[in-house]
Amino acid sequence: MDIILPGKKAKYLELYESITNLINKGELKSNEKLPSKRDLSIDLNISLNTVINAYDLLIDEGYIYSIEKKGYFVSDQISINIKPKAYDEKIEKKEEYKYDFTTKNVFEFTNTNYKRIIKALLNEKNFINKTDFEGDLGLRIAISEHLKDNRGIHVSPTSIFIGSGIESLRSVLRIINIDNITFENPGYHKLLPIASNLGLKSNFIELDENGVLVPNYKTILYTTSFSQFPTGIKMSIKRKKELIDFLNKTGSYIIEDDFDAEFRIKDSPSTPIYSLSNSNVIFFSSFTMTMYPGLRISYFILPSDLKEKYLNHYKGYSSSVSTLEQLALKDFIKLGYYASHINKLKKRYLNIRLKITNLLDKYNIKYDDKKNYLSILIKTKKNPKLIKESLLNKGINISILSDYDINHRDSNILIIGYTSINEDLIEDGVREIIKELL
Repeated sequence: MDIILPGKKAKYLELYESITNLINKGELKSNEKLPSKRDLSIDLNISLNTVINAYDLLIDEGYIYSIEKKGYFVSDQISINIKPKAYDEKIEKKEEYKYDFTTKNVFEFTNTNYKRIIKALLNEKNFINKTDFEGDLGLRIAISEHLKDNRGIHVSPTSIFIGSGIESLRSVLRIINIDNITFENPGYHKLLPIASNLGLKSNFIELDENGVLVPNYKTILYTTSFSQFPTGIKMSIKRKKELIDFLNKTGSYIIEDDFDAEFRIKDSPSTPIYSLSNSNVIFFSSFTMTMYPGLRISYFILPSDLKEKYLNHYKGYSSSVSTLEQLALKDFIKLGYYASHINKLKKRYLNIRLKITNLLDKYNIKYDDKKNYLSILIKTKKNPKLIKESLLNKGINISILSDYDINHRDSNILIIGYTSINEDLIEDGVREIIKELL
């Protein structure tokens, strides 16, 4: 019996694994006798207790059995000819860029108040309990107050549901009795694979200067109305009212993603579609861009008809979001730290934006300065795909408008984001982009 003990784990576990491997490969046959505990201890130069612990574990797992005064034997079992597994697949490393001009991530999160809150909660140990499926009530109350003060939205905390990122909308899509979903194009299509996995047919609809066009069929429309991603178009009140009329006539639903709403250059908030409708609008927002991407906390507001259906459908479920993070975010908002954090971010982003636009102005590069807060749109006469490819070779990552078009139609728009990049690298990176444009 060829037993190998590599010495990387506890000896009794290595002995157990070595014997199970011999049994599973068929080298030890059913009812074959194993060495006595004492003999094996001497042969392998290990303690008797080590062998006893390994044999006891083998008996517990059903690999072997013992007969008093006769010894230990391999249990009667089917031979399944287990082949050694070869772990030769290559693990792809995440691409890293020296200059990352995208809006995928927030560059850093160093808020000391948030860290202090986390530390206090760990000491209090309130986080050890699971949370109701709807989410922590205290957090929902804090979000309700924030929406009233910051977005002019008046909503009961009981209509707010805490989820984990945009993936949380999967649970909402399941309870809407409509078999298709419509996305803006170009647009943010993160919800597309989620909807497809639920069996929903996906449609795509174009934009004009007022925002997304109004569908002429019953659907679930996903829209970023405050600041359309990636074009930055702010939906007009005329178009919002046309969409409400569309809901009333067709029985459709709208998922209104409040993307970018915290980062408005002027203080006056845009009227949400949700505030214009008594039903059929689901308001969605996330803390990913305002806090940090690893904080997978989002929330959505359900109209009354879906609220009851949702609660009944998921009765008995628990929240998928960490209790600790929910409690920390609740305190962060309630104590005024979240509003202060947003103001600091806005100043930082405005400062970065000014650095970029000053350089673009210096070289007479034309850009759309009014559309989007977290990125700048630049028109170019050159091929954007070739520009992007050339910049990637220099370690510079940018987006182009066709990246967000479902058909990747040609476009002459570059998208320069500035939430993922170290502020010290901005000017050097922008100069490299300008070289490609000139």
